[in-house]
Amino acid sequence: MSFTEYNIDDKAKDNKLNLARDLRELRRNTNKIKNELIKDFRVYYTTLPERALYPFDYQYAEIFYNLLRRKGLLCPIYHHLYIVVEKTMEDCLLRSVPYDDRYVNGLSIIDYNSYLNQTDVEKEQTVFSVIVAGLKDIADIDKLDTTIIDQTIAEIKIKGLDTELEHSTIDNEKYRLAVTYFSKSLEDGCPLYLNLFEKSSKKSNRIHIGIATKDQIYYWINSITITNKSIKIKSRSSAIADAYLKDKPRSLEFNIKEIING
Repeated sequence: MSFTEYNIDDKAKDNKLNLARDLRELRRNTNKIKNELIKDFRVYYTTLPERALYPFDYQYAEIFYNLLRRKGLLCPIYHHLYIVVEKTMEDCLLRSVPYDDRYVNGLSIIDYNSYLNQTDVEKEQTVFSVIVAGLKDIADIDKLDTTIIDQTIAEIKIKGLDTELEHSTIDNEKYRLAVTYFSKSLEDGCPLYLNLFEKSSKKSNRIHIGIATKDQIYYWINSITITNKSIKIKSRSSAIADAYLKDKPRSLEFNIKEIING
């Protein structure tokens, strides 16, 4: 996504560049306790056109966020990781100064003219690479857990945008249930699946249960219960949930035997 472009005079520009460099050096020379679990991951750019890297930036941001959170990446003070992608390092630095402690910016450069001439497959790989560079920029300066980050990068490399993400899991004496989804564009929505494993018979199966945006998933798939016969899913109940979910059903019920034997 894009920030609104702005203009500053040379003196203000130099002051902001110096501040950005000083803040990065200060972070590099400290080693604060990492006790904040990641809560958000986004890609921003200003010197590029609106939606220049879409949908790849949108899709990969969700994939990185899901995996890093599930692996338990902890950060110092902040919990929102933003990847700033610009044409030059100077442009990155000008937009790198955070205005509160809740987020941090990782800096990454793209050759946008070259990007425009790439195929969609090549563009996807380029966006993945610039996100990795920005994430490693944060990790290097703030000394984040490189094992978690390297494992995440390696995992995403295998399937790319076809990486299956886990929303929630339930494990009891009889069954293991996972709700999973794939990160897609806003227009397409994310396909969601129920993945059921019956422990006694070792049988498993999955069914497609619907399509939702990544924001809708949070409100839609909230409470999950499993009985001997069925799986019941209920959405969150609030005005915000209603605004997000619109005409989506607030409760879903599935027959376990039909899933397993289907």
